[in-house]
Amino acid sequence: MEDEAPSMDVTLWATLDEQAGAPRGDLLVHWFRTAIDFFFSGEAKELTDSYAVVTESMSGGRDLRLKDIRQNWPTLAAELRAHPFYASAGFHATSVDEDEWVDDVGRIGSSHEGRGGSHTGLSAALKAGDRIGDPEFCARLVDFLSTALDGADPVFARVDHLNLHDTTDLEAALRRPQRRSLRESRTHLRGYSWVTGVPGELAARLGGARRLAATGAFHAVRELRGGGLLLQATETLAGYDDRAMREVFRALAPVLAPGIPGDDPARPNLRVVFEDASGV
Repeated sequence: MEDEAPSMDVTLWATLDEQAGAPRGDLLVHWFRTAIDFFFSGEAKELTDSYAVVTESMSGGRDLRLKDIRQNWPTLAAELRAHPFYASAGFHATSVDEDEWVDDVGRIGSSHEGRGGSHTGLSAALKAGDRIGDPEFCARLVDFLSTALDGADPVFARVDHLNLHDTTDLEAALRRPQRRSLRESRTHLRGYSWVTGVPGELAARLGGARRLAATGAFHAVRELRGGGLLLQATETLAGYDDRAMREVFRALAPVLAPGIPGDDPARPNLRVVFEDASGV
């Protein structure tokens, strides 16, 4: 989702691997359906039009394009259940002129990642604005992840502000190739953010939910039914400052990849602690 319009400022990401607790196609359907219900229903439904694009395979194959995904949900769900190479659903303000371009205010996506599609990346992007300081809105973001990943046993998840890259800031700072990072994602945590999803294997190495909660680094620690934890650093996304980030880094350092992070000219605002996690 690196080409997203700048109007979308909050991004939610998750990564599934071959150890997912259910068929990945079913998990895709659940991710898209949950995002629609959480973010693009009710009053929001009356203010937005929608569309979807699905690419069947990396080699091209058949492309599907739909308008009004709520009305055509059964068709989109069937395509997602087949675990396509790429899928995206966009939401934008209603326009009386069908030929007028209107920027998306939200998007949901999925794509194959890693060698041979070993992993599946899930994403959602929203236009939040000042709501990043609203505890109720921020709680809803975490509720969404908890619901959308129910039973999934993800290898990683995160919620970021003004970060539209599908690789984490830590991966960029350590210059870790994405394939290596994905391959080792149940050995080394891919990064840390305002909300960080930790797989069960790494959660166990960190002492589990109770020990992580006792560190004081997290506003909330949630256990996922299929395995792993969601760690919320501060009550609001706006409150995730450098002090909070450092506390999260120290709590998660034992499972982070070693190495001294460096600047990345292509990403000038990296939110990382510039220390070697192996030395903490």
